[in-house]
Amino acid sequence: MKILKAMWVVLLCGLLAACNTDKKDQNTPPPIQGDFTVNVSTPKLKTLETGETKLVVDFTVHDGFGQPYQFDLSRPFRIAVLKAMPERSSSNRDGNSYWKSFHHSSRSPFKAEMEQVKDGVLEQKDGGYSYTFAIPDIMKVVDPYIVDSVDNEGFIAWDADKLHRIVMAYGQEGYGFTHVHEWVPDPSAAVETVSRNIIEFENCESCHMGEPLYHNSSNGDYRAIDNNFAVCAACHNDSNPGAAPSRRPLSAIVHQKHGNIFQVGSDKEPVVDEEGNPVVVGSPFPQDARNCTTCHNDVSEKTPDANNWFEHPSQQTCETCHLVRDTQGSQAGGAHPYQLGTNWEGKTSCTGCHKPYNDDGSDASRSARSVHLGRLDNLEMARDLVDIAIEEASFSASTYHVRARVMLDGRGIEAMSELTPFIKTGKAYLLINWDNGQGAEIGYSSPLNFVAANTINLASDACTAEGNGWFSCSKTFGEDDKQPEAGSILTVSVAEMPLCADRRSGELKECASFTDFENINNRGLIAANTTTASFDQSGFGDNHQFVFGAEKELCSTCHEGFTIHLENHAATELYQCASCHNAERVSWYDGIPGDLKYHVHSFHAFGSKREGGSDFPGALNNCESCHTAEQYHLPNQQNARPSAINVGGEAKYFSPALVTCGSCHLESALGKVNTSNPALGDKAISHMLRNGAVFAADSAAEATGIEQCASCHGVGQEAGVDRVHNIYDYR
Repeated sequence: MKILKAMWVVLLCGLLAACNTDKKDQNTPPPIQGDFTVNVSTPKLKTLETGETKLVVDFTVHDGFGQPYQFDLSRPFRIAVLKAMPERSSSNRDGNSYWKSFHHSSRSPFKAEMEQVKDGVLEQKDGGYSYTFAIPDIMKVVDPYIVDSVDNEGFIAWDADKLHRIVMAYGQEGYGFTHVHEWVPDPSAAVETVSRNIIEFENCESCHMGEPLYHNSSNGDYRAIDNNFAVCAACHNDSNPGAAPSRRPLSAIVHQKHGNIFQVGSDKEPVVDEEGNPVVVGSPFPQDARNCTTCHNDVSEKTPDANNWFEHPSQQTCETCHLVRDTQGSQAGGAHPYQLGTNWEGKTSCTGCHKPYNDDGSDASRSARSVHLGRLDNLEMARDLVDIAIEEASFSASTYHVRARVMLDGRGIEAMSELTPFIKTGKAYLLINWDNGQGAEIGYSSPLNFVAANTINLASDACTAEGNGWFSCSKTFGEDDKQPEAGSILTVSVAEMPLCADRRSGELKECASFTDFENINNRGLIAANTTTASFDQSGFGDNHQFVFGAEKELCSTCHEGFTIHLENHAATELYQCASCHNAERVSWYDGIPGDLKYHVHSFHAFGSKREGGSDFPGALNNCESCHTAEQYHLPNQQNARPSAINVGGEAKYFSPALVTCGSCHLESALGKVNTSNPALGDKAISHMLRNGAVFAADSAAEATGIEQCASCHGVGQEAGVDRVHNIYDYR
């Protein structure tokens, strides 16, 4: 028997040792057939007996299983060849290199395009493919922009010493690939090869997360496979400037989509109202458009041309944002008189004024880098002139007391009138609140009177100036108002302080001096530095920190600078947002919670007031674009209280997971869902209610502790939020 036991022990140890390999992850998913690998041989020219020259390229494609892939030509398959060209010598294109395409439409305005593989000759060969381009003669391609080829009889030259690029795009979203192959036909002849590798793909993906961009369609197509901007540039390039505005370079399109605040018509000119003023629609870019380095990084091996944006500012790029010129300040000196639209005739070169460097190599004062990043630096200098410190806070006899010190340029002010001319709202709010361990406790003084219980205006009679910057403030709560419990921690922060500043001098500027488009563009606005402090009710300091359901650093990936509602709230920290947008905060809009756990999800999924038109550029199911892995586990890990909603003029409470999940999974505003006969987009409400969701309870207590969502949707479960949202696809 002992021998038998010993044999079992040896066997079990052997089995355990076999399991204990060096592989750290035994749950690696199997390969996916659509994970294609493409290898391209150096393309070659082939001269036919007829004298025509054809371009031929051999390549192999393997699927995710490592097997040679056989193309299904019922799927879209496009290909293009281009070459990188240096600046045009005399055509006012501002010194920019550009892609010259060998493919142009046969109809005016002869736009660059990609050819369909079915128009050429695709042959299987030696485990791969050989493709002969459909171009009849690569040496006799008529240049639609004759200036570029006037020295070659109007044909696009085959410059063997220049960088060439082949772009492939096969399939569609979810099943396909794009591939870029670059080569110099005669590398021995190349002296200094021009390239156009300007931006890293990862920079764009940090916000877009692989979501198809402009050209996605209901069934997907080759332009919506993986957001490879080399595919975009195959058509959207400066090969034929005469194709604009029907087709513009990619740089112009991207800058307009990210930076322009004016409505633009089909002719790419600004739309005007009855009085001739441009219609302002606002920019979808979720940060200051002058943050050029959000997309543009430093020169690297992958992006040798990264400095192109400030070394070669171009008319077609700059005018996409600067559609309307002003007559304020130094811009009035004849360089840019007031104009509407993109008529910049007579301006021979942007770099004539906006040169990148001074003679000593330093950054020039009017370089594109200086007038964007330098202006932001100057605004920050002005912001740092204001400092508000929360020194004391206590609560007694139903009254919240706060003592703060306001400094302006290192000096304690004697009255808020010294500071308010520089604040666009004319206010400076102290946000007061308290926390019992589950987040900020008050929003409005009662759910539906829309009177902010959590604000004290430093510029109001609620505060008394004591000299040398000191202000003593107080707010008394009525008998029917919510008040802190015995162990509550008091919190105070600052908000509602958008500062006006001179973006050239770095000094504060009276807001009344801003007029017209200078004010519309918010070019001189910046949120004041915020501060927060916490105390027990007797006034002793405390190191309390609000707990949030999101991570500011992750949000800042898209919202660099993290300024929310710059023109009014000017919030730069999550604790400012949560001090108002908490579980007790109803929205102005019927049926919509004001709680952050609904407010933020709803805004990103459905846009403002759930009216559609969300500008969220990424994947909505990628929880980790905003949350850490600990923050989206069920039941709610933070902000776990039921949320108040204005339902037909009554304050009703909804359970926490219902509020969070319903922000995306119910198309109607939560308080307007018909639970007995839900609309088509609200069918999930039946499942939610069956599993403990509480809808429209009369009190928070009735909506607490009943939900059973975690039993199926907890992280790690078969239907866990991590799995149904495909979290691991984005890591």
